[in-house]
Amino acid sequence: MRRTKAEAAETREAIIIAAEQMFLERGVNQTSIQEIARRAGVTRGAVYFHFKDKLDIFQAILGQACFPQEEIMLQAAACNQPNTLNVLETSLIHALNSFIANERQQIVFTIINQRCEYVGEMAPIIARLQDARANVLSLFTALLEVAERRNELSREWTAQTAAPILLAVFGGLLSDWLRSDKSFDLVTYGSKAISALILSFRHR
Repeated sequence: MRRTKAEAAETREAIIIAAEQMFLERGVNQTSIQEIARRAGVTRGAVYFHFKDKLDIFQAILGQACFPQEEIMLQAAACNQPNTLNVLETSLIHALNSFIANERQQIVFTIINQRCEYVGEMAPIIARLQDARANVLSLFTALLEVAERRNELSREWTAQTAAPILLAVFGGLLSDWLRSDKSFDLVTYGSKAISALILSFRHR
């Protein structure tokens, strides 16, 4: 029984990996279940044994994805260092390094932002992506509110105005780096951009 469960888990993972590859190559909306099955080396029946439909596969891909903003910011939120903005800056720069080292994360990010039209059967994904963004924004805001309470935040900013700008800059860096076929040094120039923005947040 254990071997059967292990094999089932391997088949499921093979289907997810095949779907990621097909979605990256052809786009989510243009990829069929049959193509995913062929790439995974399984039957259509095997795909339907593990997943209800293509939307279900896409949701599984999202479920496995760990976006750098979330992972690193959760670590920062648990940190008791006295300077919140230092923690925020260091964490985001570390997130850039993590992103360039994780090819699968890059693939999922590309699929989400460049390879899917959120219409028809894919429309329900929009709400999930909005929730994910809202969670990250809430975490950024919470960290900046700590800085605000400690009088670390510039009077020109509030936590509510700074958080969405920070999220837009960070997300934009990842997106543009991938769209440009990684044509610039994400860590070097991304770090400069983040540091410059956070410098503008600092109370001086």
